Amino acid sequence: MEHNGIPFSVVQTANPTGWKWTIHIPGKRQKSGTAVHRAIAISVAKIAIEKAIKAKLTKPASKQ
Repeated sequence: MEHNGIPFSVVQTANPTGWKWTIHIPGKRQKSGTAVHRAIAISVAKIAIEKAIKAKLTKPASKQ
């Protein structure tokens, strides 16, 4: 799946039962988490992507 050009995945887990989401932000570490329902996992992944994009846009440019 993709949100705002950032790929993410949502997979079902067996033990404990639930759903695991993972976002793949280029140039940064992967972020992941779990949720009880698939829809919640998708929503949380999208929120994490929005936060990462916002942090990237508000981050001051480094001086060289």
